Amino acid sequence: MSESSDPDLIKITEIFLVPSSFLVAALGTADTNPHRAAVSLLGMLVASLWWVCSHEALAERQPTDAAQHSRRVRIMAWLAPFFTFAWFLSLVVHLFLWSKPLGTG
Repeated sequence: MSESSDPDLIKITEIFLVPSSFLVAALGTADTNPHRAAVSLLGMLVASLWWVCSHEALAERQPTDAAQHSRRVRIMAWLAPFFTFAWFLSLVVHLFLWSKPLGTG
C-alpha cells in the first residue's frame, strides 16, 4: 500500500471524529457543571480509545524513517492525543467548578 493512502488511519479518524464533534456540542449545551464534567469524561474515554486505535493503525504502517509519513498522516495521528488532552483539561476544570452555579466561575 502506498504512503498516499492510509485507509486504516483515515477510517479510524472518521469513526471517532464524528462522535467527538457531537460531544463538543453536548458540552456547549450542558446546563450544569456536573453535566459538563460527565460529558467531558465521556469525551475523554472516546478520545482515549481513538488514540489507542490510531496508534495501532500507525504502528502497522510505520516506515523505516518517521519523516516519510505525509503531513496528512501526521496530523491525523496527532488529533487523538490533542482531543484526549483537551477533554482531560475540560474534565478537570468542570470537576473544580462542580459546586458552583454556571456564570459565577
